[in-house]
Amino acid sequence: MRGPRGYDGAKKLVGRKRVALVDAEGHVLALAVVPANVQDRDTLPALDNGKETWPSLRLAIFDGAFTAERGQEWCLVHGMRHRVVEKLPDQKGFVVLERRWVVERTFGWLSHWAGLHRERAGRLDVATGRLACVASLMAANALNNPA
Repeated sequence: MRGPRGYDGAKKLVGRKRVALVDAEGHVLALAVVPANVQDRDTLPALDNGKETWPSLRLAIFDGAFTAERGQEWCLVHGMRHRVVEKLPDQKGFVVLERRWVVERTFGWLSHWAGLHRERAGRLDVATGRLACVASLMAANALNNPA
């Protein structure tokens, strides 16, 4: 595979990370693909265009990786409130935390479409375009089959 790749030691991930801005229902508003060695809090500028497209967003819910000042500054620049949902200090094993599952569920939906569990694109913009295309198909499917 060609194109930029990296290694994230904390997640034991080789290759690339997918970053998404989603609404409360899990519909994709913005996507980006970055090398895995980019820290999570440094991926926020990749989502700037999505926030500009959806100016009505008022609350950003982040996981513990975004406790740094960069997450707060990004929200201030875009006129949003900032909330970090972290696991409890005495938590053992898997526990569902408030609203953190929405993005993971969206990535699960994306992985079911077009074999996205394996990265085939060499360039980051092409990989992002494939994800955006699949997200559009998911949105059209949701319109055709309302729950």
